[in-house]
Amino acid sequence: MINMVTAKEIYDFIDSFAPFETAMSFDNVGLLIGNSEQCAEKVMLALDITSEIIAEAEEKGIPLIITHHPIIFSPLRNVHSDSLQYKLITSGITVISAHTNLDICIGGVNDTLASTIGLRLDEHTDDDCIVTGDLENELSAEEFAEMISDSLSCSGLRYTEKNGRIKKVTVACGAGGSGIYEAAKAGADAFVTGEIKHHEILFAREKNISVFDLGHFRSEDLIIDKLALILSGKFPGTEFLKAKNDKEGIKYFVSEK
Repeated sequence: MINMVTAKEIYDFIDSFAPFETAMSFDNVGLLIGNSEQCAEKVMLALDITSEIIAEAEEKGIPLIITHHPIIFSPLRNVHSDSLQYKLITSGITVISAHTNLDICIGGVNDTLASTIGLRLDEHTDDDCIVTGDLENELSAEEFAEMISDSLSCSGLRYTEKNGRIKKVTVACGAGGSGIYEAAKAGADAFVTGEIKHHEILFAREKNISVFDLGHFRSEDLIIDKLALILSGKFPGTEFLKAKNDKEGIKYFVSEK
């Protein structure tokens, strides 16, 4: 039997394990569009909102979407009719976004990514959005790259070599490249993230830290299925669906030259 759940009930439940007040100061999380009393028999989950996802929600009659990335991140100066925000408002779709608060909570994005790629966690550094743990066995950079690719079903990833093998690993999902400095302080052999800048890679090379750049989407997408499962357990009468159109837009080409 399908029961109605309200946006407020979902917000309060997420707040119980990933408090919205713990989000980074630059972030914008919570109920960002719509009505806290919005009722739903079906709820859609996605890493991001795109026009295709809005159309999917409309087609399926879903009035509530939960995202990881905020649909409103910076202050809006206008809301044009071709904007995603306008489409959501005129469609009557409510949006809740749980971003860095979900990254850093126990069992959140960083923890889930770390455990999925084979780490035993031993340290949380919430202020820096990183976690650090150990591999069961020491691996070469190439072996670890293959292990990550298999674990996440990656079609490709970037990585750098190092002198020696990898045991201690720091993880920072999404655009977490700046976490390389905390990784160095933690004595990590490797650093896994979703985005990293050139100068941060150079720093890692100087510190003999192997870098694994998974791509932003691939480093965080795994939380969506997990969150849907958690919400289904709390609200068993409601259907929580991962958006079919929430897909990675990046393809990888590797030349054999």
